[in-house]
Amino acid sequence: MDENNTQDMSMEEAMKGFSLNKVKDGDILEGKIIKVNKDEVIVNINYFCDGIIPREELTDNHHEDITETYHVGDEVKVIVLKADDGDGNVLLSKLKADAIVATDDVINALKDKKPLKVLATEVVKGGLRISFNGLSGFMPASLISDTYVENLKEFEGKILDAMVEEFDEDERKLIFSRRAFLKIGNEEKKKVLLETLKEGMILEGTVQSLTSYGAFIDLGGMTGLAHISELSYKRIENPNEVVSIGDKVKVYVLKVDKKKEKISLSLKNIEDDPWLKVHDLKIGGIYEATVKRLIDAGAIVALDNGLDGLVHISEISSEPVTNAADVLKVGEKVKVKLLQIDDDKKRVSFSIREGNDKDESYYEEEEAVTLGDLFKDLMNKFKEEK
Repeated sequence: MDENNTQDMSMEEAMKGFSLNKVKDGDILEGKIIKVNKDEVIVNINYFCDGIIPREELTDNHHEDITETYHVGDEVKVIVLKADDGDGNVLLSKLKADAIVATDDVINALKDKKPLKVLATEVVKGGLRISFNGLSGFMPASLISDTYVENLKEFEGKILDAMVEEFDEDERKLIFSRRAFLKIGNEEKKKVLLETLKEGMILEGTVQSLTSYGAFIDLGGMTGLAHISELSYKRIENPNEVVSIGDKVKVYVLKVDKKKEKISLSLKNIEDDPWLKVHDLKIGGIYEATVKRLIDAGAIVALDNGLDGLVHISEISSEPVTNAADVLKVGEKVKVKLLQIDDDKKRVSFSIREGNDKDESYYEEEEAVTLGDLFKDLMNKFKEEK
């Protein structure tokens, strides 16, 4: 065999591993990474020239370090954007290739009601821009969570579990819902919670919302109500005097209605109940108190130990009072006399009138004059004149 034939055979053998078919725009190919840098990835696509995947065609995560994510030897599926980029290379896209496969995944997820892991790329007007394996989608702010989200930025750049809410390939419309995913998880948690909840249990919860009549506490799967009367031993007019939305709180389970799926809760620690110390007080004792609220029947006052009670309008002053606001102001410090303790109703009553009046019994005793004393003095005077 002559030298020329040997060279021909060597060239033929060298070209064996390569496809000589012309690569066309839109072709989907399998490739192997041969080089990685921070701006692009070079891929062997079994062709006479290599393929290049620019960073923007490799990932839509602006924070991703592709030198950490991709390595020499990794196999990737790509689509040809340009068969010749002008420099003798094939311009490729992994994102667009992924999108073709991802379309089937989205259709199946919508049909089977299965969650997908999606990337929240950035905050946009009304919600989050979402990426799923090269497909672009949107998550409205109302579908991000089952509770109000004040700062959408906290989700930016994070992988989220979400359900496909709507998909229209022709209209290029893809809507995701994280709230729907959380709802499914909460249903499972709710089932477990209802099976294990018992009155008297102590749980950790998060304040979800406030109303004029109480606070709704998220227990992780279910929401319970802590009535305003169960938020504090002190009398309050609004729940926001005690808690705020988002607060982590310890709650006591008062009642569980499994049929109606309702839970009654309390934030009041039994050990802090001021009523436990009520009998440290003495009937008739004089104490410092603060006017907490004015009502038609009189005034609600609170002692320093947290115990509060009623001062009836007739016990406010020795003078006639028709309106407590004419005499007292909320926040005013007063002296009160303890009149009564009702253990059954856990109520106490006070008197400001008797708490402020001076004890005049001494003077009454000294100045009291009887008829006998008066006539006795007159008889003695009459005898002296005779």
